[in-house]
Amino acid sequence: MNEPQSLQEVQRTMLLRSIYVLVAPVFMLFAILACAGTPLAGAPAYTCPTPVPLPTSTVLAGTPQPTPRPQPTPYVILPLADFFVGDAVFIGTSASENGVRFRLQGVGSQPASPDTDGNARNIYTWQLEVKNIGTADYEIFPSAQMFLNEISTAYGDQTGVWPATREAADEAGVPFDDDAYRLDAGETRVFRFAAYGPAGQASRFTFQLDPTVSDGSGVVTWTNQSNPYCAGDITDP
Repeated sequence: MNEPQSLQEVQRTMLLRSIYVLVAPVFMLFAILACAGTPLAGAPAYTCPTPVPLPTSTVLAGTPQPTPRPQPTPYVILPLADFFVGDAVFIGTSASENGVRFRLQGVGSQPASPDTDGNARNIYTWQLEVKNIGTADYEIFPSAQMFLNEISTAYGDQTGVWPATREAADEAGVPFDDDAYRLDAGETRVFRFAAYGPAGQASRFTFQLDPTVSDGSGVVTWTNQSNPYCAGDITDP
């Protein structure tokens, strides 16, 4: 079976992969650790665009006034609820130092080579669009902060941590962003991921908001389906 790793093991593996311990001088170690990611505080939120009010109709004199329509109520998703593929998920605002918009997209899968025990497995691929809407630079270590954590299989739902790896990306023939990156204010970038997991369907993804800690970080979670209630984005808050 494809045994999921613990979050601590994933973070350690990703960090060591980015640090060439045997050949890099000590100052490179500190440089990479200093660029391990910007902690984000606050609750992530998706807000559906508020519908435009219907135009007012002309009413002739003596005609009963129509019943006023109730004002539309904005549809909002907040934790602990999962967000949907394509939702524009905001943390912070354009006036705050650290403000970011996340959007999960491009989720797919394909059969992969068997694992070391000969068990069938898939390669799951996805993309995360990230926009820095804040006033300061935003640093992100995507392959260490995001992972697949639930897969629906023929034997039921499996929960764990299936990290993105270069091995999976190479087998799938897709790009893989496995470094730490800095986004300037207003910059948007799309990061690509590929992970091995049990044969089935990806059902849930998690992004860790504070990459500087192993436990206690806030998270953003997505379910692998389109939003059935709303489409579209609001203007960056």
